[in-house]
Amino acid sequence: MLRALIIDDEAPARQEMKYLLEQTNRVQVCGEASNVYEAIRLIKTIPVDVLFLDISMPGVSGIQLAESLRTHPNPPLIIFVTAYSAYALEAFEVNAIDYLVKPVNTDRLNTAIEKAIGLRRETALEAGEKPQRIPVSKGDKQMLLDTYDIVYIMAKDDYTVLFTNEDSYLSTTSLIAFEEQLRAHRFFRTHRKYLVNLDWVLSIDHAPGAVLTLTLKDNAASKIPVARRRVGELKHILSL
Repeated sequence: MLRALIIDDEAPARQEMKYLLEQTNRVQVCGEASNVYEAIRLIKTIPVDVLFLDISMPGVSGIQLAESLRTHPNPPLIIFVTAYSAYALEAFEVNAIDYLVKPVNTDRLNTAIEKAIGLRRETALEAGEKPQRIPVSKGDKQMLLDTYDIVYIMAKDDYTVLFTNEDSYLSTTSLIAFEEQLRAHRFFRTHRKYLVNLDWVLSIDHAPGAVLTLTLKDNAASKIPVARRRVGELKHILSL
């Protein structure tokens, strides 16, 4: 799942973009900024994959922010979202990966997100990270799942079940092996039976009979228990 910032000086525009991104279930909105200075502070403190960036803003423009990020050691991808088509040439001159015109068309937005996911995967492979695709079974079919799409993994008998937003798949790989393999991709062992992709966490709740429960952002709004001994580490990771 992509981690994103929305940068726009108009609050209704930020709200609309956040809604559209959340509907895709492929983007986690990590923060919002109403100007470039707020955006820079967030970029310095939050891991971000992509900026959904307005161009025409008071003071410093989105183009100027994009230009300044070209010297960043690990710059986020940039998708411009603007009411004006006239800036397209300037946008691509600062290495934007896409240019969306308001009101944003959902098909165009999905295309831009797919492009960002592909570029993120290429960057990870170039950096020497392990491939982020997991072999699984569905009936008599074998397929590969992108780790971004795995919401959580559950141990069951002598196999594991991998849940995405839309379906579930089987694997003979143990939960312990998945925990080691996916640790670097923000998967956390909450319980002896569950391994959760933290990018899919919607909220952390206290529940009767359990110390904490994670509510996930999948279509089922899945609730995953957190074992008492795992609470401290989870809070540290999430900086709670």
